[in-house]
Amino acid sequence: MAEKPIETSRRESRLSIRVDARRKAILARAAERQGETLSEFILENAYQVAATLLVDEEPVSLNRKQVAHIFATLDKPPSASVAAVRKLLTERSILDG
Repeated sequence: MAEKPIETSRRESRLSIRVDARRKAILARAAERQGETLSEFILENAYQVAATLLVDEEPVSLNRKQVAHIFATLDKPPSASVAAVRKLLTERSILDG
């Protein structure tokens, strides 16, 4: 997944959650292990999960060259050989930017 930079506004808003002691202790231990505050840890991890869940809803923008590449590939798909499939999956293409 292409990760978008986190945009921060000058004005932040508060997010409050209730949590039982057992979960809070686990979250606090994990945050400490990462060298983050509890708030930083929870926010970053919740953000990453949310971004992963929503990635398929983001519009995809392609330039003409990328669209032409897709159609050319569809018109002439790679052979079924293992080497050809490995090459397709490992080499960078025009779609990688």
